[in-house]
Amino acid sequence: MGSAPIASAIAGAGLAIAAVVAAGCASSAPHEFGQYNNLGPKVEATRGEAMPQHITVQLDKPANVAVFLVVPGRATVLLFPGDSTDDQHIQAGAHVLSTSLAGVTVTDSARFNRRPPTGTGSSVGRGGVNQGRGGRGTNGRDTLPGFGFNQHGYLLIFAAQQPLPYRTLATRVAGLSVPIDDDDAINTVTKLVRERTGLTGTWAAYSTDFPP
Repeated sequence: MGSAPIASAIAGAGLAIAAVVAAGCASSAPHEFGQYNNLGPKVEATRGEAMPQHITVQLDKPANVAVFLVVPGRATVLLFPGDSTDDQHIQAGAHVLSTSLAGVTVTDSARFNRRPPTGTGSSVGRGGVNQGRGGRGTNGRDTLPGFGFNQHGYLLIFAAQQPLPYRTLATRVAGLSVPIDDDDAINTVTKLVRERTGLTGTWAAYSTDFPP
């Protein structure tokens, strides 16, 4: 994984974690999407980790998998695959996976928790992608402001029978700010994966609170 994707992942996660760790009390039932009864994907965070460095992924059937950290109103972080060399095809059953944040310390992520210049970055609203002055190159570090006290987030797993191109996930889904409404945020990321990977086969998605 190159230095730019690593910096982007640390940046986005550092800012997102500042939001979700402070909250801890906002909760909702898991969301299920697509042909859920066919693939049955689930994802769980490893308890005790301030950042989702390791996750448990469970599938009823083998599938190609992508996992995101979604914080309403903020930029989405691609947790798995961590880079283009990760095998995203996961067998049925439960598997503990390292994420793109494995080895990143809270101190490392805190370095990126700063307020960016106004008007940079990209976002996704109900009308599509909105580009700011910063364009696509800004990513999480430059697009996310400081978080309020009651921010929270979600782990979202997307499973499909056809491959999910890493480059598409990393550049056309991750790094985009999503709507501030919880359901809209999760729905937006799910829709982006489907549309931007050109998905045509069986797929399913599932989200759960982070932190758990």
